[in-house]
Amino acid sequence: MKKMAIFVSILILISGVAGAYDTLSAYSVSQSFDFGENYYNVDGSPDISATIIGSNEFDRGQTITLNIDLMNNGKLFGFENDRTPEDADEIYGAQTEMKLESAVVDATGIVASLSADPGSPIEVKSVSQRIGSIKSGQNSLSPAKFDIKIDKNAKTGEYNLYLNLSYDYQKNVQVMGPDATAQTYDVNRWYGMMVQNQTLKIIVKDQADFEIVSTTGSLFPGGEEVLIIEIKNTGEEEAKNVKVIANPSDPLSTTDSVAFISTMTPGSTAVAKIKIKADSEAVSKVYGIDTVVRYETLEGDIKYSNTLQVPVEVKEAGLFQRLFGWI
Repeated sequence: MKKMAIFVSILILISGVAGAYDTLSAYSVSQSFDFGENYYNVDGSPDISATIIGSNEFDRGQTITLNIDLMNNGKLFGFENDRTPEDADEIYGAQTEMKLESAVVDATGIVASLSADPGSPIEVKSVSQRIGSIKSGQNSLSPAKFDIKIDKNAKTGEYNLYLNLSYDYQKNVQVMGPDATAQTYDVNRWYGMMVQNQTLKIIVKDQADFEIVSTTGSLFPGGEEVLIIEIKNTGEEEAKNVKVIANPSDPLSTTDSVAFISTMTPGSTAVAKIKIKADSEAVSKVYGIDTVVRYETLEGDIKYSNTLQVPVEVKEAGLFQRLFGWI
């Protein structure tokens, strides 16, 4: 049997975007494609859907790798007879063309990109990526992965992400020089490009958030003071078993860095007391003490707030402190 010879002619075109799933509005036909030799025109195309793997609910301030599964739901709707075969070779050619035309539902060379609305608190940090090919009825071999960052000040609620997919697909096939006896033929393929857009939704969850309302207390070099720190729950969720943890750095220090607070409902304030000492060589100025809030969610999960800055002033030593030291 003579070895099969395959001749492929490829034409790729970019279409405009019209909706969530866009079909091509126009093509330029390859010069090597002879419609007079075409047996069938096929009706069908790929159709890729996207789904976020796992939960789509996140906390503000998080950086997440979003895994997106792609599935090709392409459908072949039928064939339209373009030319009737007249002899054994043409019948073989027509049968071969019909088999090859079924690949119209397969997507090849998929490129995916993700974007957010202008001004959105969601930042997409990943560039476009190549996914490969997906046959109809199959999923991508591996998910598309996009890193996103949620602003720490994002409001609770639902946000849109826009997945753009572009890929090639086989628009039409022409079988030339079919030889039924030798079972050989040449083939000319006409390719196009399809663009699809899909909106994915992520949710920024209700959660407790905290801010420093005020700080009472000041220090002198070499002195020690109990700071009274007023904290407010500015979030949407109750925080249980709250602990305020201070982490001062030179020239400030503490021997008791944790203050216990019970429960803080949304909008409520509470007072934490932390004993702070200033080194004798401390320069007089306002210092910031790194502080975090440890709390339990309503579900019992342990969470930590973003680092909060607690201001504390070290004052210049007066005559009394210079003469008698700190009492």
